[in-house]
Amino acid sequence: MSASSWPIVYRGYVNPWDCDEMGHMNVQFHLAKASEGFEGLLAALGLDAGARMRVKVARHRIRYLKEMHVSDLVRIHGAPVAFHDGRMSAVLDVRNGHDETCVTVEATADGVALSMAPALVEFASPDGLKPGDEGEGTLDAASGFCETIRNIVRADQCDRDGGLSPRGVMARFSEAQGHLWAMLDAPRAWQRETNLATATLDYQLRYGAKPEAGTQVKLMTGIAGASAKTIRFRHWLFDAETDELVAAAAGAALFIDRATRKAIALPPQVAEAARRLIG
Repeated sequence: MSASSWPIVYRGYVNPWDCDEMGHMNVQFHLAKASEGFEGLLAALGLDAGARMRVKVARHRIRYLKEMHVSDLVRIHGAPVAFHDGRMSAVLDVRNGHDETCVTVEATADGVALSMAPALVEFASPDGLKPGDEGEGTLDAASGFCETIRNIVRADQCDRDGGLSPRGVMARFSEAQGHLWAMLDAPRAWQRETNLATATLDYQLRYGAKPEAGTQVKLMTGIAGASAKTIRFRHWLFDAETDELVAAAAGAALFIDRATRKAIALPPQVAEAARRLIG
């Protein structure tokens, strides 16, 4: 059964404020819409609002396949792919108004209280990042990482349970990308001057503690590897007061030509900086 035949769990629109300086919808808004889609899937499976409140997302795998831009229509199809002892894995297929798959999101969550196992669909997770690639996620293991974000969790960044939402996590990862590229000798100003941009291809996220509004958090960022065209990185978000892990992520990104929107080889100074930082 193709994804287009799965239930529709979300409909929406790409607003101007959903887009960033790269000219496409920002990763945090992709995840925000997908999170709404996941809750829509839970509702379609029969969970009421109270039961959905008790569901805790443990992991996300996000693949970015095609850019989405201002005024694009958004439609998300969703279906469960695995279920065991209250842990459910589901896939969300994010499509534009031309019925093209732009993003796929695999979500794994605990506390899915269904009286019977849902009907499952087959889905082969694509090659790329795998669970565990996000790394240990401890300050002791963050040698070579740089602090890229330090701020306070705001109430509007929290879920209904009062803890930092996946979108709030991803918003910090998105802001940290500017620091990441500066670490790699390719700051945003240089990218604009050379008519280049960057795009994230893949994210693998693992969630931990959920800090409440008013909690200070800090993000540590490190370079995990490089190839001819891609940079692999890690973001580890911590409660700055307790050092407890909030989220760990592995990501893969590349450079694109702003005019053609096509991928290019890593600029020489970026490749050299990556070698230096990986050590």
